[in-house]
Amino acid sequence: MRRVVVVGLAVLALAGCSQAEPETEATPEQVSSTPATSVAASDVPRITPTTTLDVSIAGGEVTPVDQRLEGRVGEEILVTVSSDAEDEIHVHSVPEHSFPVAVGDDQQFRFTVDVPGSVDIELHEADATVATVLVRS
Repeated sequence: MRRVVVVGLAVLALAGCSQAEPETEATPEQVSSTPATSVAASDVPRITPTTTLDVSIAGGEVTPVDQRLEGRVGEEILVTVSSDAEDEIHVHSVPEHSFPVAVGDDQQFRFTVDVPGSVDIELHEADATVATVLVRS
């Protein structure tokens, strides 16, 4: 008898939760004239997002310092540097990367990381960690 009462209460509770929402009409802004299409996931090209970091070296001052970023294994990381002094970027990752920084604006350095973890991006002459990228798989 208890089982019948418990099942009956469960049915009533579910019936109360499944009431239909009132229908609303779509406004012209909500209606699309493009026909719906179905595309298999394998047909969609993989677009690799980019993690970006803009670095400035001016008058001995580095910006940013100790910035926190997030990325994924295999995604491109783009570091853009504007500098009034020569330096070297060193990336503590697997694989490791080093890039010479010249005097000039908008120098771009691209790399990927193969192993998840915390990846420090440092400037050697300035002796500064500009960012740490948390790389997830």
